[in-house]
Amino acid sequence: MKSLTLLLISLALINSAAKADDDRSSPESLIRSLYSAINNHEYARAWSYYGDAPAKDFATYRKGFENTEHVDVLVGEVSGDGAAGSTFFNVPVAIRAKDAKDTASYFAGCYVLRQVNAAAQEPPYTPLHIESAKLKPIKKDDFSRYSLPKCGDAPPDAGAIAATVETAKAKFVSETKGACEKVADTLAGLNEPEVHVIKYKPKDAAPDQTDNKATLFVFSCTMAAYNESFVFYLDAGALGLQRLSFAAPQFNYTYSDQENAKLKSMTFKGFAASTELTNAGFDPASQSISEFAKWRGVADASSSGTWIFDDGGFLLKDYDIDPTYDDQHNAVTVVKNGRLIVK
Repeated sequence: MKSLTLLLISLALINSAAKADDDRSSPESLIRSLYSAINNHEYARAWSYYGDAPAKDFATYRKGFENTEHVDVLVGEVSGDGAAGSTFFNVPVAIRAKDAKDTASYFAGCYVLRQVNAAAQEPPYTPLHIESAKLKPIKKDDFSRYSLPKCGDAPPDAGAIAATVETAKAKFVSETKGACEKVADTLAGLNEPEVHVIKYKPKDAAPDQTDNKATLFVFSCTMAAYNESFVFYLDAGALGLQRLSFAAPQFNYTYSDQENAKLKSMTFKGFAASTELTNAGFDPASQSISEFAKWRGVADASSSGTWIFDDGGFLLKDYDIDPTYDDQHNAVTVVKNGRLIVK
């Protein structure tokens, strides 16, 4: 099985440096054409594969690739589903992008492609095109043996979600420019957000009331040596799309040694809100966001928290702190089930 997997990956690895024709005959061909266009610096052709503009303007889109010398792409098994006169296709991909110095960056995720029913169209004809993309960074080792993501079938409201994704991207770019180094990648169509649709019943809902829906967008903001920061946007209805802030407890620390390995005292200062979380992610099963921030690479000093979705927003549930640089993982719980337990 392992050798078969490696063979399939090898067959799927496309050397996009070889010039390819403009081919929209299948979802796989369109994705291959997209990356061949990028490799050949034919950015107008690459731009043309999107149904909606992938950046605020073409100059910005082209600038996003000014350091990209070559891109290889793995294409996985395509899935599809029909909805309201269109067929949506999900295309799993993993890419390796190299710059002029042969330094590589790695991404994986899903493209959603849309084919409008040809028989029902009137001029101008709309061909198969990219409706949205959701890529995030992966590690080098993951690419060489990458199990391509399972993108699933496109939901009937994929078009509406795609439109909201573009709004979220625009807000992310405008609100975090200068603070998040991944803004340039977003403008180039690489740093696409994770999108999660959360179904829930309001606390005052009648028993027969249908579920409400909130859409969560997770953007990578900045990647450092051992920490990656994220920002979150939530569209929960009445207030529209909002950037989330997360409450966390703050402490003063006193140490009895110069290495800060022995804690003398820890005094609670209060709660503060942050619009960035470190090494964070959303768990659909528990409808919660968690983070694990390493204070240094070995993570012997760290902080971690969990914020749970509650009636249209996220509330702090649990928080742990390990304030000692003692080569030991010995965190203490300071917030449990929303209650401060260490003062």
